[in-house]
Amino acid sequence: MNIKRRLTLKFVLQLAIAGTVVLLIAGITLFWMLQRFVEISITRNFASVGLEQLVESSWIGKDGIQFTPSLLEQVKKNQGWLQSLDENGHVVSAYNSPNDIPRQYGPGELVAYWTGVQPFPYELGVWIQQKNGRLYTLVYGAPNRLDPILKQVKEGALPVADKQLVLPGALAGEISTAHAFIQLIDSTGLELVSYNKPNAVPSQYTVQDLALRTLYSERYGYRMKTSYDEQTGRTWLVGEPNDRWATNTGKKPLIPEEAEVLLIGSGVMFAVLLVLFILLSLWQAHRFGSPMLHMLVWLDSIGNAVYKEPVDRRGLHPSRTPAGKWRRRYRIFAEVMVSIEKLSATLQRDQAMRELSENWREEWIVGITHDLKTPLSSITGYAHLLAEPAYDWSQEEVRKFSATMLDKSAHMDMLINDLAMTYRLKAGILPLETMEVELNVWLEQTLVQAAADPAYGKQRIVFHAAQTDVRTRLYTPWLERVVNNLTANSLLHNPSDTVLTVSLFASEDNSSITIQFADDGDGMDEATLSRLFERYYRGTDTASTSNGSGLGMAISKGLIEAMGGRIAVETKLGEGTIIRLIWN
Repeated sequence: MNIKRRLTLKFVLQLAIAGTVVLLIAGITLFWMLQRFVEISITRNFASVGLEQLVESSWIGKDGIQFTPSLLEQVKKNQGWLQSLDENGHVVSAYNSPNDIPRQYGPGELVAYWTGVQPFPYELGVWIQQKNGRLYTLVYGAPNRLDPILKQVKEGALPVADKQLVLPGALAGEISTAHAFIQLIDSTGLELVSYNKPNAVPSQYTVQDLALRTLYSERYGYRMKTSYDEQTGRTWLVGEPNDRWATNTGKKPLIPEEAEVLLIGSGVMFAVLLVLFILLSLWQAHRFGSPMLHMLVWLDSIGNAVYKEPVDRRGLHPSRTPAGKWRRRYRIFAEVMVSIEKLSATLQRDQAMRELSENWREEWIVGITHDLKTPLSSITGYAHLLAEPAYDWSQEEVRKFSATMLDKSAHMDMLINDLAMTYRLKAGILPLETMEVELNVWLEQTLVQAAADPAYGKQRIVFHAAQTDVRTRLYTPWLERVVNNLTANSLLHNPSDTVLTVSLFASEDNSSITIQFADDGDGMDEATLSRLFERYYRGTDTASTSNGSGLGMAISKGLIEAMGGRIAVETKLGEGTIIRLIWN
């Protein structure tokens, strides 16, 4: 898998995990908020919400029906009580029940108390539900404060001027303790008088408004009881806050409980997400930033010609374990790290080769300078002899001196041409004009001319022609130079009894041609073979022979490649050398 796919997979996986965590946190927050809303609803209206929760969360134990302790605690907090009835109206179990309530209910009795037809000192809530094949009836009672207050107000309140009521002292104290309020409205819904009325309670009602506020008290924050007088058309209203806690403590929260839950839940969720984002950012910086920073430092070091991987304060490579394996956070960038390693190794090797080539070039310059000075010294010496007026040279001596000077000049010209040719080949020159030749005939003639050199000795070159005519297009001056270079190397740098065998091989359609030069000389070692075609390497010192520039093999390789071929060498120390010129 390449780095693009690995990074894509990593980021997609991380985003999926991060998204899942965010959804999980949001889900937990939403669940907590819903639970709190249910608790608030139970606190404010236990008769409808709490009883259902009691039945849903109940279970049958060895002692009968059992309820959730937290809901029972809420019953007690609301100053209420709870009874569980069987199908005959008998109380099976009870919780926080006072002494003034029945222990058994007749079929019509419970309904009369529940609907308010029959006076009862408590407000009742009844919940009937079937569960596990059994029919459960729960009766919830809470203190009925509004009905007694409404009764006393009707009997003892006296309206006075300026919309004020005169109340008996005990009743006024009870109303203040319960944070209740009283209103008297006329037949049009306009307030005539009031007592302890909060600012949130209106001073005028429509038919619909009064009905909604009476039936759906949880929407408006106040529970209300009304009493209508047919004779006067007036209506008494008594109300108290839905929040029992605020009623009991005398305190009122600054913001509604629902808004507080929403703010707390949202705040905690965003705080957790912020912390999660910071931790994820730090982890991402450690996971991806550290390797990238390490690679940038490494590349910067390469730019400063330091090709080794940077190490930490302990002298260890941060990208690898002591066992040499990639560390986890570097594993995803393994391909890039390997590429940088290869780049470093290549640049380091190239630097070493440049330094080595520089040394070879210095050595070659020293050698070529020596090779140029040797014939130049001869030419200069003979020129001085010829120019010396004190001597009267004979015609034979003058010709002898001139021949020597011409030979040395030719040698210098060869050295200069070789040097120029190496730079021309490096620039990528091409043959001036190729020509069609028959290689059997051409190669035989070229070898005959080469064998005529007295320095080679006699009968040291053997030629094996191809079985058929081999016609191809080549630039023969270059090929002749290559043949002369390879012949000279084989016969001058090997023992005097070495024999060079030149063979020509070709396919039927001449699409593949090979010229093989095989000698039975000393051969070469691995070090010499590896540097055979280098421009500034000489296999022998400059003083060993005057018939070479040290560039012959480099020039031969460049000329063959410029003509579309390649050169291959096989050699073994003590067994000779085989050099093949191949076109295919």
